[in-house]
Amino acid sequence: MKKYFLLAVVLISLIGCFQINDFGRQEVDPPMLGRPLIFQAEYTNHAWGYSHNGWMMDGAGIVKRFQKDAPWVFPDSLGYIAEKDMQKNLNVCDSLLEHVSQYELSKYSLKALNCVDGPMTKPAMTMADAGEHIYAFYRYEADRKRYKRVILSMIGDWSQENLAPNTKEVVDWMKTIK
Repeated sequence: MKKYFLLAVVLISLIGCFQINDFGRQEVDPPMLGRPLIFQAEYTNHAWGYSHNGWMMDGAGIVKRFQKDAPWVFPDSLGYIAEKDMQKNLNVCDSLLEHVSQYELSKYSLKALNCVDGPMTKPAMTMADAGEHIYAFYRYEADRKRYKRVILSMIGDWSQENLAPNTKEVVDWMKTIK
């Protein structure tokens, strides 16, 4: 009986994912069935010298570190970064920090997706010369071949939080990755 219930849930979920493309055919391309999310924890500071480091987790759950020496492409002021530039960033990540299981990655990816349209607090100046720690993820936009950054939490000189219900749980999980 549980098998049939699970099958029904999966089928109902997939039905909601069908879209009509330019050729009149149906496609399935929700974020979790298409390109997975990319998670990122990042620290940047321009006071007393430049510092930029953190980690990125790709769609396979592989977490790699990046350092300030890496030639980095930042998202634009609206949070967009081209697919080729995201690939450059992933390629300059050097050492393997961790491998997150597909179960865990899927679990937190689904929770993160609920934060996409979360309202943000107003930016508040909270420190001086501390830089900023940003916990975010990137969602792929296939039609434009780019990623959109969704900030979950920014703490430092300026602080801002995503107010979506799952944000704290996703950020707390991201903080466990070292």
